[in-house]
Amino acid sequence: MTDFFRPNNLHEALEILKEYGERAAIVNGGSDIVISISQKKIAPDIIVYIGNLPELRYIREEKGVISLGGNVTYREMSHDPICQKAAGLMKAIANLGSPGVRAVATPAGNIGTAAPAADCATMLMALGADVVLANSKRERTVSLEDFYAGRNCTVKQADEIIREIRFSAIRQREGTGYCKAARRKAQDIGKVLAGVRVHLEKNIVREAAISLGALNAEIVRAVSLEEAIRGMKKETAYQYLKENFPAEAGLRESYFKEYKESVTKSIIAQAFSCALADAEKGRF
Repeated sequence: MTDFFRPNNLHEALEILKEYGERAAIVNGGSDIVISISQKKIAPDIIVYIGNLPELRYIREEKGVISLGGNVTYREMSHDPICQKAAGLMKAIANLGSPGVRAVATPAGNIGTAAPAADCATMLMALGADVVLANSKRERTVSLEDFYAGRNCTVKQADEIIREIRFSAIRQREGTGYCKAARRKAQDIGKVLAGVRVHLEKNIVREAAISLGALNAEIVRAVSLEEAIRGMKKETAYQYLKENFPAEAGLRESYFKEYKESVTKSIIAQAFSCALADAEKGRF
């Protein structure tokens, strides 16, 4: 029999996790973990529901940093003017599930399951996001890149909660873009995901971050592409991305490998093009 806890505040939640550790499962929106429980992939003795904790429900921007509380839903993000400044993030959220799923699902919950084809998590990696982990004794901050430890594995300890996700706000001459290849147009797990954040200066790519989802056991940065296009004119960089496959992307040998390589290059180039268009709007 599984016991159910509904703590009233963060302190209570962390004390429960301190006591039960790996025997407990944290449930927030439940869009990922409830499925895992129903499919008997996991069988926790304790379920700790944290979706009602007021300390984890906020979106704010302070000193150039955007912070998302661990309870913030995708729907709340999509309606928030702070999050709306990141066009790529809005596109990633729009590609994620159905309106009903977005009303309850949270980026913290999806990051916690470490799914390799997570739309928002892929874009958050391009945004350079950090994850703030808290237990009953202390907090620590881990970059999203270092947070993943393989397919469905993370460095989060059993007694920790994802308290916050944070990333640098979009600056002038910066833009973000997101693109996804899937079998269906909506409500489908992507086969290739790409997020881009780019900083332009006089038509030159000064900085770029490119993230890839669904191609590896975990979401990764395409550092080889980022370094290659730095200093290029934007048109040259776009053409380079259309023609070069990222060294970080892992594709298994199969009869459609060549096709997927072509799709990957196209998706990255499209995300980059969206980021360029966003940067050139000059809204921020």
